[in-house]
Amino acid sequence: MKYLPLRIWFLVIIAPVFVAVIIRIVWEVIVNSSVDGLVMSILVILGLLGFYALICYLTLKPNLIILKSLPLWLGVAIMATGGLIGGIIHLIRFIPSPEVGLPWSIVIAVLYLLAGTSAYFMLLWFVWSLWKGKGNRG
Repeated sequence: MKYLPLRIWFLVIIAPVFVAVIIRIVWEVIVNSSVDGLVMSILVILGLLGFYALICYLTLKPNLIILKSLPLWLGVAIMATGGLIGGIIHLIRFIPSPEVGLPWSIVIAVLYLLAGTSAYFMLLWFVWSLWKGKGNRG
C-alpha cells in the first residue's frame, strides 16, 4: 500500500469508529459522573487515542524496524495497563448494577476480563523478551 491517498483513505474510514466510541464514553461520563466512572472513561479514551495514533503513524510511515522497537512496545504496554485497569473498574461497577439482567451478563463480562488479562500478560512477555534481547546485544 504505497499509494498515499489510499493510506489516508484508510485512516478516514477508521476514524469515525474511534470518534463514535469516544463520544459514547464521554456520554457515559456525563450520564454517570462518578469518580471511578471518570477514571475508567479517561483511561479508555487515552488508550483509544494512543491506539489510533499508533495506527496513523504506522499507516503513514510504515517501518518494520519500529515494530521491534522497545519504546513503542513500552508505550503500548502502558496503554494496555490503563485499559486493563479500566476494565477491572468497569467489571466492579457492572456486577452490582441494575443493567445485569441475566446471569450470563456477568459470565460474559468475566470472560472479557480474562481474555484481556491474558492478552495483557502476553504483551508483557513480548516486551520483556524485547528488553532481554536488547540487553544481550549491548
